[in-house]
Formats: sequence, C-alpha cells, structure tokens
Amino acid sequence: MMPAPGRTIVIAEDSRVPAMILTKALESRGHTVHWGANGALALALVREHRPALVISDIEMPEMDGHALCRAVKSDPELRPTPVLMLTSLSATSDILDGLREGADAYVTKPYEPDHVLDRIDHLLAHDSAADRPGEPLELDYGGERLRLDVSRRQLLNLLLSTYENILQQNSKLAEMHRDLADANRQVEESLRKTRELLYKVFPARIADELADTGQSEPRHFDAVTVLFTDFVGFTKTAETLSPRQLIADLDRYFLRFDQLLGGCSMEKLKTIGDAYMAAAGVPEPIGSHAVDAAMFAIGIREAVGMIGREQQAAGLPVFPIRIGLHTGPLVAGVIGERRFLYDLWGDTVNTASRMESKGEPGRINVSAATHELLAPFFECTPRGRIEVKGKGEVEMFFLERLKPEFSGDAAGTTGNAALRDAREALAAGVA
Repeated sequence: MMPAPGRTIVIAEDSRVPAMILTKALESRGHTVHWGANGALALALVREHRPALVISDIEMPEMDGHALCRAVKSDPELRPTPVLMLTSLSATSDILDGLREGADAYVTKPYEPDHVLDRIDHLLAHDSAADRPGEPLELDYGGERLRLDVSRRQLLNLLLSTYENILQQNSKLAEMHRDLADANRQVEESLRKTRELLYKVFPARIADELADTGQSEPRHFDAVTVLFTDFVGFTKTAETLSPRQLIADLDRYFLRFDQLLGGCSMEKLKTIGDAYMAAAGVPEPIGSHAVDAAMFAIGIREAVGMIGREQQAAGLPVFPIRIGLHTGPLVAGVIGERRFLYDLWGDTVNTASRMESKGEPGRINVSAATHELLAPFFECTPRGRIEVKGKGEVEMFFLERLKPEFSGDAAGTTGNAALRDAREALAAGVA
C-alpha cells in the first residue's frame, strides 16, 4: 500500500522516548505531528489542529486513552476523526472497552514502528470509506479489493475470536520463551562449570580449544624449559606411613608448588607419584622460559626447606627434594579420547628427568643448555661431565642463587626491578 500523503496527526503518549520515536517515523513520511504528554493535552491539540488521525496510549495520567477517545467521539465535529489505540493491556475486555468508546483500530505493545506506520497508512487511506449497515463491506487488504457480505456482529465476533486466539498463542509463546531462557541458563551454567574444570586440568589456551572445538592439535616448540622434582627416599618412608598421612604430606608440598605457579609463567603438567612436572614456554612460546623455570625451582627449594623444618619440629617425616631443569625443543599437546592429559614428548623431557635423577637432595641440577640461558642472571656451580645412562657424559651445573645485581634479598631467592626488566625484555623477544 502506498503511504498516505502528508497529514496532521496528534499523538497522546506519556512516555517521551516512544513518542519521539513514533514522531520521527511519522515525520519521515511527510506527516505533521503534535504530541501531548497526556490525554488532556492531546485533546486540546486535537481541538486546535483538527488532525486526520489521533494516536493514543491507553494508560496515561490526568486523562487516559479511553477518556480521550470518548471525548473525541462525543464531539460532533471531531467524531469522524479515526482513533488508533496503542495498548499493553491484553484482555479482550480492554478491546471491548475501547470499541465502546469509539476506537477505530488497535496496536498492541510492544510494537514495531513499521507495523504502526502500515496501520496508520491504512486508516488514512480509508478514513472516508462508507460503512452502511446491511450492505457488503468493502476493504483493501493484501493488495486486493475485498467485499465482505457479513453483519457487523459477525465481523466483530470474528475479530474478537482472532484476537483471543492470538492472546492464547502469545501466552504459550511467552511460556516457551521462559522455558527456553531457563534451559539456556542451565546450559550456560553447565558450560561455565565445564570450562572451570578444564582450566583446573589444562593450560587456559588448551582448555579453551577443548571447550570450543573438542580437540587441541599438538604443536612443536623450539625452546621449552622442563622441570622435574622428586622426593628423596619417599618410597621407603612411605612404607611407614598410613595412606591418609602419606597423601596429606604430599598434598602439603604439592599445594605449595601449585601456589608458586601463580608468580611464574609456568604450566604444571602432572604429578607421578611423588614426582612433580612443570614447564615454561608452553602452551605459548615465551623468551623468558629458562628464567621463569629457574625462579620456580628456587621457590620450590625454599618452600621444601621451610616445610621440612616445620615437619621436623612436629616430629613428622622430612622429605628432601631433587630438582632438575633442561631446555630444548619438544612437542606438546593432548592425545587420545579418554582422560585427556596435556603432555610433552621429545628428548628434552627425557634429559630433564635425567637432570633430576642425577642431582642431589636440596639442589637444583641444570643442563648446559639451560645454564647458558641462566648464566647472565644466576650464580651456578659447575659439576663437570657426569655419566648418564643412554646419553654418555653430560655437562651439568648446580643452580645456586640470583646474582647480587638481580637479587631482591641477601639470599638471592627473590628478584629485583633489574631482573623484572630483564625478564620482560626476554619475554617480549618471542613473537
């Protein structure tokens, strides 16, 4: 249907934003619009401007929409003016009340502005159509000219029945929408808990990949520093402890190790019995991997010493620890379908394990490859070349402490601003 030529329209609406939106939409079609913030103001505008159409909300202060419609239709000079009611009232009785007052059409809220404009165009295009009881009613609908040989009672009953059916359907749709919203919330909560669980098991990047795609492709890394720890004599001591005490002791140590991870760019891989495995440089490459792993190793050494002193004072078993570090290339990823585990593969992992087993209690044993990266920042003691099964003689070093110029304490166990700056420069060096 072609829009009706520009006409004068009065809007009665107590809500400013909807009134402004509707006004701009009507003005964009060439209509002149006057707005009253309640029925009384709108009636004064109707009497002043004699509009071609009145658009009225129902629930308004001072004079509601029904009273406004009644006032317009009771005035002989204004009676021909069509009144379009905008309502959020959903009962059929509300429609009947409006019809009794003389309303010509209804649009229920919330509405689409285009739908209101179409109804307005239809009213303005047919505002002078004859309505003679007993004669067929002519209507334009869907681009066709219709002649309906029905009584006014039949037509009203049909419209009211249609309206009631729509209300029932809307009620069912609203209930379905609520059920769907509840289901969505449950799904979102389940996904949140699943993702939180994945974050506890996997590095964040890998957890996101598994949550989003259900898989994580293994990747090659050129340089990763791998750390292994093992408690000396644990197996023999464990034979004298109850299972509960054994797990409690291990948990105390490993919980502290996990807490130290928060201050280092390290990823915990797994625990195997009393062994603890972590790495720096996965799942995202980082140039500071050796320094990060060294600081983590020093933190573990200090934590084990402190816990050991507390255990000894309480008359409980003490577990000295060996720590080993090695740097090199490897492959990391998740494989299999059950009990996923983010793991590392390659000779670098084997060598790191040998660094631990060839170390000494309370010491951090590092390979030559790792020492080369740590030498500018840490004091290390050469151990010479030591025989390693399957590898021959391998050069090793004991990592002692930070150099004084990078140390934040006398013992060389915490870094200062110089180390932080150097570490950030190293980290930024990897694309």
